[in-house]
Amino acid sequence: IDTMLCWVGVFGTLAVLPISSGFTLTNLNVGIFFFVGISSLVGIGIFLGGYSSNSKWSMLGGMRGASQIISYEIPVVITLLSVVLLSGSLNFGGLVAAQGGLPHQWYIFHNPFTFIGFFLFFTATLAETNRAPFDLPEAESELVSGYHTEYTGMRFAFFALAEYIEVFVVSGVAVAAFLGGYNVPYRIGGDGIIGQVLQAGIFFAKTFALYYLVIVVRWTYPRLRVD
Repeated sequence: IDTMLCWVGVFGTLAVLPISSGFTLTNLNVGIFFFVGISSLVGIGIFLGGYSSNSKWSMLGGMRGASQIISYEIPVVITLLSVVLLSGSLNFGGLVAAQGGLPHQWYIFHNPFTFIGFFLFFTATLAETNRAPFDLPEAESELVSGYHTEYTGMRFAFFALAEYIEVFVVSGVAVAAFLGGYNVPYRIGGDGIIGQVLQAGIFFAKTFALYYLVIVVRWTYPRLRVD
């Protein structure tokens, strides 16, 4: 059930990710609230994963994971609410529509507070997804392997897959909230098939660029230690 909670929490957030103006699995009016709420299930899954292992190292890793996710949800929500106030919409589509296709029309360059807010959001999502330098829940040098010490095979693969998909999701949310989302400069292609393909291409290019940045941070910075 712990791996399933992680899966539900991650795959549920994919439903509101705005890939193009005509392709969003579920176009909710409260998409931001849905994203914040359903992603919280990952923290419960991580804690249960450590608790059910009957190992003190796993238990410590699960407690670290739960406390870290709960703590860093606060700056994530506050920075998202800042762009919600600017756009006047809790819908991801409305959030993207309030921006443009050129960099000076993105919310990251709207004012100094949203500029700082983007980096705050990005740092907090690194901690939310347990990525380095915030991978304290799975600290190999302190806790053997953290909350998934006792997991092997497909169960371990499910935890890893949920983590990497969550990185993609939060990168997509950062793109939609701060980097103009799927907007194409000068609305090239319109809303037709060509336009939809261009919008999806723009969205995935920005998202994978942020994903690459997450990987570079993982390669570059050492992990923080509790002591």
